Amino acid sequence: MKSPARLSGYDLEHLVVTIDTSLAVSTRSQFYLWVQGALQGFIPHEVLFCGHGDIGKLQLQHETFTRIPLNPKAEQTVRDPVNGLLPRIVDDWLRHARTPCLLGADCEGQVGRRQLLGELQRLDFGHVAAHGAKDVQGAFGSFFLFAGMPHAPGERDAYLLELLMPYLHMALHRMLASENGSQPEAASAVTLFSKREIQVLHWVKNGKTNQEISQILGISLPTVKNHMQNIMRKLNVNTRAQAVGKSATLRLMTPGESA
Repeated sequence: MKSPARLSGYDLEHLVVTIDTSLAVSTRSQFYLWVQGALQGFIPHEVLFCGHGDIGKLQLQHETFTRIPLNPKAEQTVRDPVNGLLPRIVDDWLRHARTPCLLGADCEGQVGRRQLLGELQRLDFGHVAAHGAKDVQGAFGSFFLFAGMPHAPGERDAYLLELLMPYLHMALHRMLASENGSQPEAASAVTLFSKREIQVLHWVKNGKTNQEISQILGISLPTVKNHMQNIMRKLNVNTRAQAVGKSATLRLMTPGESA
């Protein structure tokens, strides 16, 4: 992932604060305060619609976080499981290779989106940016629709959505897990990685080479390398050390995990 614009020193300091505070989110009120606080500095918006569930099958549950009064009919229009705005934008996102969806009259790449733009205008949502956790499969997916942005989203916004998506995803699912009385760390690891990838990452964390992991797990060396490439792609990192560090930061490895 390459940044289209250099982040300033202030941006970088704010980014660290935004990421750091996201890791403390575990309740609905904390999620709301984080979204309306630190996150606003990077993705300013008036309403955030969150979809969670099986994104690929469009089987979603919804959460709404808003700083303005929202018409109940407008919210229902967004949430409708058959013709709702959110499922339609998710479908658009899936058809465009799961890249950030930037919507607005002044945005580029609006071919084939006339109906969506018309619906956004009718709901008075203005400029919209949307993105999801593209590497998460099954029932623990997540998708985020930022409505009422003060400007037409562009490359910088798309970059920031990519950059912050893992933290949005994890914060949302920690909130949901706390409300369901489950442990978010274990659920998140299973969601993001396959069982074999968790095993490989466990042994990388313990300092084993690919050859040693191959012997421990009884799989071929190319298979270990393939799992490692998948892990780094999902975490959006370039080295094994970065993979271990980021998995620890995101709390994806739990004390009970082993090979």
